Amino acid sequence: MSSSRAMKEKNIIKFTDSVWDYTPSETSSHISFIKLDKYLIMVDTGMDPSLTKKVREFAESETGLKVNYVIITHYHGDHTFGTKVFKDCDIISTRSTKKILEQKIEGDYKDKEIILPNITFDGQYEIKDEFKTVKIIETHGHTQGSAFVHVPEENVILTGDLLFSDMFPFAGDETVNPYLWVDAFQKMIDLNPNIVIPGHGHIGSVKNLQNGQKLISEMIEIVENLFKEGLTKDEVLKYENLPEFTKSANQRWLKMTIDAFYNVVEEKHNLLKEI
Repeated sequence: MSSSRAMKEKNIIKFTDSVWDYTPSETSSHISFIKLDKYLIMVDTGMDPSLTKKVREFAESETGLKVNYVIITHYHGDHTFGTKVFKDCDIISTRSTKKILEQKIEGDYKDKEIILPNITFDGQYEIKDEFKTVKIIETHGHTQGSAFVHVPEENVILTGDLLFSDMFPFAGDETVNPYLWVDAFQKMIDLNPNIVIPGHGHIGSVKNLQNGQKLISEMIEIVENLFKEGLTKDEVLKYENLPEFTKSANQRWLKMTIDAFYNVVEEKHNLLKEI
């Protein structure tokens, strides 16, 4: 069986004239590609370079075009460890994401071959051809520097890990900002996309964005209320009356989420006291 055919049978799906997506399981990170007139754009690179290489080979075989650009939505390894497959491409990220990656390759990622972005931006970056625009929009939230990708002509959003569709998110990153995360959801909701490709989970729609925003908002409210009641972080971590949706959460992720959200809520409270 050819590599391209094997990949096609393993969940590479074409959603529009120009957007394909691949995920090896319901919870693994998505790898997507977008076809412009003369070249391809990859969005995120997965954790396993050997698998990423097969996705690239499929994309180029299927379209007859070469990958010119790779967009990294945030710095986590399951979105960046496959960058070694794209040494011949321009790699794009927010300035914050590159800065964190530079720190990580001196520490946690030192045994990984990661190709750092050579194009960085703050706010928004666009790639255009005659008929199509690919917008990369920085929001922060899930991590410092998180961004999503919007293809307006086809009404598609690729969220990176701003959305974990139909599952409890990993929300415990040390750079997380839940308030900005809620704002990020609103920016995506306001674009009213037909197709939403998440960082993890099922392909969705605006409803999935709304559900994701609600979950993060409710977690903020829980932590804020318990903080105002005077509970310490350790007491919040042991709190037994959390909402039903937390019961199915990965317990390690839930504890990291509460820990990270508490830190942000406490920092916000302290800043307000100084005003």
